[in-house]
Amino acid sequence: MSISSSALPAAALWLALLGSGCGPRAATSGPGAGPVPLFGGERTATRKVAAPATVGAAMYSALCGACHGEQGRGDTPLAGELDPPPSDLTRCNFKLRSTRAGRLPTDEDLLRSLYVGLPGSAMPSFGDRLPLPSLRALVQQVKLRCDRFAEETAGEPLAVLDAPGARAAVRARGEGIYVREGCRSCHGPVGRGDGPAAGTLVDAQGRSIRPRDHARGVFRGGFRAADVYRAFSTGLEGTPMPAVPEEVSAQDRWDLTRYILSLSDDRSRVWRAMTRPPSWYEPMSRWRRPWQKN
Repeated sequence: MSISSSALPAAALWLALLGSGCGPRAATSGPGAGPVPLFGGERTATRKVAAPATVGAAMYSALCGACHGEQGRGDTPLAGELDPPPSDLTRCNFKLRSTRAGRLPTDEDLLRSLYVGLPGSAMPSFGDRLPLPSLRALVQQVKLRCDRFAEETAGEPLAVLDAPGARAAVRARGEGIYVREGCRSCHGPVGRGDGPAAGTLVDAQGRSIRPRDHARGVFRGGFRAADVYRAFSTGLEGTPMPAVPEEVSAQDRWDLTRYILSLSDDRSRVWRAMTRPPSWYEPMSRWRRPWQKN
């Protein structure tokens, strides 16, 4: 696969970005009753505006190339300085998905990762910097670097219980599920990433990888309960983190979510302020999120 890096002058690039704005965002209300999409929220119909492919290529070079590389292999000089290292997009190991293990992510999944970023890593958020058409153009650039997108369709997003299921979650039951599903072997007895298997773990490229320290309260997939629910429901592709078995009930998953989130309850106020999600990320915000399909 060969991808040209047609570079626009910096001024022209930013003029193109500014010119691709999508106007005011539509308002949305909170989730309704019954099962909801994994990322939640009602979906608002708005007109899709596409950015030119040349703009997408130039944006990728300017914003993504330094870490992921022009071909997406994550083998740049800067990549070697980052922990965790940037993903090799050509391997198609997309950790953050709403789809089942082994299936490709949806465009919404990729859009959300660009919009929100990956907390606790060098992957920044572009949600408050780029207009929606520009983010969509970057999604297409990511897909160009994974050959599977030319041959396969994305999986179907998993659904989760609505908010009442989350409120009914019980921490004590969650601790039992944490033990039953073997989470302690990697994440440790109280979630600090110090389990007996922690020092032996490697990713799909054979690089040493550390389990998440839940006590820090920083989750790369997002800060919401639904984000934590998603991470262990779909697994993190390319890492030793598997999806929980399908027979684990939705209520058990919420109990496990509540327990994992409780492990960081004793953080200091300073640490909470440092890791608090930005205002535009809050799920109750009145602005429609771009991962809610247009």
